[in-house]
Amino acid sequence: MEKRTLLVMALLTAVLIGSGRARGTDGNSSATGGDNPTETEVNQGRDTTVTLPGGATMEFVWIEPGTFIMGSPETEEERYPQKGPQHEVTISNGFWLGKYELTQGQWQAVMGSTPWSGKRHVQSNPNHPAVYISWDDVQGLINTLNQVAGDSLYRLPTEAEWEYACWAGTKNLDGGSFGDEGSKLGDYAWYADNARDAGENYAHAVGMKQPNPWGLHDMHGNVGEWCQDWSGEYPDAAQIDPTGPSAGSFRVYRGLGFYSDARVTWSALGGKGTPKGGLYINGARLVKRR
Repeated sequence: MEKRTLLVMALLTAVLIGSGRARGTDGNSSATGGDNPTETEVNQGRDTTVTLPGGATMEFVWIEPGTFIMGSPETEEERYPQKGPQHEVTISNGFWLGKYELTQGQWQAVMGSTPWSGKRHVQSNPNHPAVYISWDDVQGLINTLNQVAGDSLYRLPTEAEWEYACWAGTKNLDGGSFGDEGSKLGDYAWYADNARDAGENYAHAVGMKQPNPWGLHDMHGNVGEWCQDWSGEYPDAAQIDPTGPSAGSFRVYRGLGFYSDARVTWSALGGKGTPKGGLYINGARLVKRR
């Protein structure tokens, strides 16, 4: 392998800026580039691509700061208790969020392992989400990426960041982030009707469904995505950059997946799991610091 390629892989600096280039969704798409982008260049591009250790690439979408209402109102029909109380949340800093869920190809390239191999409700494919990964497992991958980068560039999103990005400024309790027509759900999400109940009882390749208004794929359905937070009750008061409880027994995951019914899929509901537990329902999507 050429020295330039090795250097780029080691420093995670192969960055593509702009939306006019070709984009891949797998863990092995190629990326070109050289020096680190300047801050001005980053602001000019909506997407960025980095090369990971092992040669896989990962695309990120820039999420602007803003304010939104987190949770759902008490008047929502059959409202889930964990979705309240509603409260105002301000995300004060923009961040890069994975355009797609973390794939098997990306996981294997970085970690050299395949936790999903030989297990049920999963197909081995580099373009499919990495599943059977625990919250602790994901922290191991993040630590590896940060060690190679020599900086704390990568992490999981907070639950507030995740929900903010999921709704993409268009929160609509009648139809998810894609409008008020529930019939559109299948265009945006893998869920029970078009996956589990259709004889395809597994997470599907990332990026096959339409993205939300901010260009993020599979925020609704496919797999539940780990967040940084401990699970706990929402506060009543307005919050700025909340990070959840300071301690707990369970970590949050959001988005649910191919096994979920329509209602919980469009609502982007989530669940909780022990940090060491990872099942076919558990995947991830990374944040990259600017």
